[in-house]
Amino acid sequence: MRRALVLAALLALVTPARADGLADLSAATQAAQRQDWGRAIRLDTRALTDRTLSPQDRATAYNARGSAYYRNKQYDRALADYSAAIKLSPQCGTCYNNRGMARNEKSDYDGAIADFTAALKYEPKSWEVYLNRGIAWYHKNDNDRAIGDYTTAIKLKPDCGPCFHDRGMAWQDKGDMAKANDDLNTADQFAH
Repeated sequence: MRRALVLAALLALVTPARADGLADLSAATQAAQRQDWGRAIRLDTRALTDRTLSPQDRATAYNARGSAYYRNKQYDRALADYSAAIKLSPQCGTCYNNRGMARNEKSDYDGAIADFTAALKYEPKSWEVYLNRGIAWYHKNDNDRAIGDYTTAIKLKPDCGPCFHDRGMAWQDKGDMAKANDDLNTADQFAH
């Protein structure tokens, strides 16, 4: 009888903790939607203290907290959290894309390209990843590869104004002013 009471007490302690961790994840998502990055970070951090969260929930919390750090321009912390999320969920294309964006911000273009390429293994039809990788290629002054990625992004999302704009800038850098003007004019049309 005493053993059953101890077990019941332990279960009572564990079950609310899991519910609290999931509740914190949900509240962190709501805070992020309001762009309250500080609150999102605090709630995701608290959720991560819940040892009963599944590995997938932990990966979600790390990725979400990484995104809040990213929005706060705390790129080193964002990178650490995205890496933790990838360790828990190695097929998370979004996590690779997010880490690539943080690497772009830190001018680690080779690392960013590697992350975007990994993201495309799991999200091959993501125009955002192609756009982001194009940006990294552009920063490396590899306009041909940048144009290739921007073109693929446009095929996947024909109304992508930033894709046309960035491709236009790459064409301009290559000296092809006719293609640059066409793309920049198209980008302007989508901006209105």
